[in-house]
Amino acid sequence: MHTQSLLSALCLIVFTANAVAQECSAVSGPQTNTLLELYTSEGCSSCPPADQWLSRLKSQAKTSASVVPIALHVDYWDYIGWQDRFAQPAFAKRQREMAATGHARGVYTPQIAINGQDSRSWQNEARFKNEISNIYRMPAKAEIQLTATAAKADALQVLTGIKSSATGPLVYYLALQENNLQSTVNAGENRGEQLQHDFVVRKWLGPFQLSADGQTNTNHEIQLQSSWKKRDLSVVAFVQNTATGDVLQALALGVCEKPI
Repeated sequence: MHTQSLLSALCLIVFTANAVAQECSAVSGPQTNTLLELYTSEGCSSCPPADQWLSRLKSQAKTSASVVPIALHVDYWDYIGWQDRFAQPAFAKRQREMAATGHARGVYTPQIAINGQDSRSWQNEARFKNEISNIYRMPAKAEIQLTATAAKADALQVLTGIKSSATGPLVYYLALQENNLQSTVNAGENRGEQLQHDFVVRKWLGPFQLSADGQTNTNHEIQLQSSWKKRDLSVVAFVQNTATGDVLQALALGVCEKPI
């Protein structure tokens, strides 16, 4: 499909586990994909609309990885009375780092970062589509290759191959995320609500340094919990310049349950 027709017809296409359930490997393309980070919390009354907005991206997963969403639940609202079971201190740390390099005036929920930069464009559909389209027109500054197989009942093998010609201190991250989650909230600002979640990050790995020549080939083993649904899991990899906060490329891949 030509780039122009892709942009006009599929501006908000995302790559999810369900769309690639039978695929074991993926390679990012020549264009720049968008890493969309949502910082959210079940203890935040203004967060459910953002969670729902993120979930709607699932219905637009057709043929491309041009938007790679992840939901990072922060823990700093737990004191209000409801402990978010998806929250991790590492996600609040990530949010503070993003704010420091991503031109944010501070951290808040819900907060969106697009390729490492604070953005409020998601609140306006036309503005959001335009921002994503502009990113996709940019030639990618890194290439990511991923293979993800559940070769063991309790572990996932992830092979990561990355190369980049960009300058600067470059690192990559891996995130294991899960779709189709829900919680009944019994306390705090969302008391009495049943919340639906997608793209929820379960494990966060990194940062891992790229070599001096901007390349790496690494094998990671990610331990799985028995309560996680393999059919709803996917692995996200992205490359970032730690000096500027800019994300150079992102890719998501659903878990292959059969060893290759």
